[in-house]
Amino acid sequence: MNWLKQVGDASTVQALLAVVNDYILAHPDEHWSWIPRESRPTLVADVAELHHWHRKLCDDLAAATSSNIRMQDLCVFFLRAAARALELEPAAEHSSNELQFTGAAPEQPQKAGA
Repeated sequence: MNWLKQVGDASTVQALLAVVNDYILAHPDEHWSWIPRESRPTLVADVAELHHWHRKLCDDLAAATSSNIRMQDLCVFFLRAAARALELEPAAEHSSNELQFTGAAPEQPQKAGA
């Protein structure tokens, strides 16, 4: 199965979370034996948990002392899922300035008599 395509095709947050949980459940024990125990994600119930695992996996991968392609794949999957969650969340749920930034310079007040 192309898991990254499934992430990209998710049309709702709930559908995305279902894909993430299916991904976790679909891998056999042999796969998870390559992932350090503290880096093995649990099933996710909401977007906050998804972002938590994305952040943790990135931190764990950065701290790894040897390369591990399965750990890298897991990190990429959670990166893409976390990015998709941001795309799917309603704008009202975003608290950052990214949705309000226009890139235009602020208007300067006009001088009196000009």
